[in-house]
Amino acid sequence: MLRASVVAVALAAGVSTAFAAGRLSTMKRDVFACVSWAGWHDYTLASLTPRGAKANRDCPIRIPKGAKVEVVEDSDESGAATVKYRGKTWIIDTGYVR
Repeated sequence: MLRASVVAVALAAGVSTAFAAGRLSTMKRDVFACVSWAGWHDYTLASLTPRGAKANRDCPIRIPKGAKVEVVEDSDESGAATVKYRGKTWIIDTGYVR
């Protein structure tokens, strides 16, 4: 009985993420894309300083306004969204995805 409930929970979790994954979206404005959540977090903190944030090895590209991206995961808790752009996975701010 325990195994059946574990399998049911695993299937339900997989189904719920399947509906969220693969949503096509358009970028609201230009945004730097980062390779990891840690890089995105550092970039976000640096953007709040007077000097601002600069492109670096953790956030090497800018996704242009109007570009089509596939939203893999959208987290309102952290403010980061995982998107696919040109075949690669990137972390960006949630607020810039329509």
